[in-house]
Amino acid sequence: MQFGATRVIVVTIIVSFITAWVLAGSAAIAQYFYGGNFVGNTVLTGVILWAGFTAARMITHDAFDRRPWGLTALNLAHELVTIVVMALIIGLFGISAA
Repeated sequence: MQFGATRVIVVTIIVSFITAWVLAGSAAIAQYFYGGNFVGNTVLTGVILWAGFTAARMITHDAFDRRPWGLTALNLAHELVTIVVMALIIGLFGISAA
């Protein structure tokens, strides 16, 4: 593996951990606010964050970049699946009482 490829992988892993950390914090806040089922709240929080930040930004960016709608839809679906899987993993870990 070349140095450039290694760097891309390392950056991707770091950014993925940051995303998971933000999602976990947001899920903890949502759990405190809503109460109830932590897994459900975590998935709902992930979908809301995806729609409000990832999807909105990506649609705007791709519209100005004039990318094909099919490519945008594929990227949006990929990001949604990634966030929902992260949310499920975080939700299944549960939350400890403060």
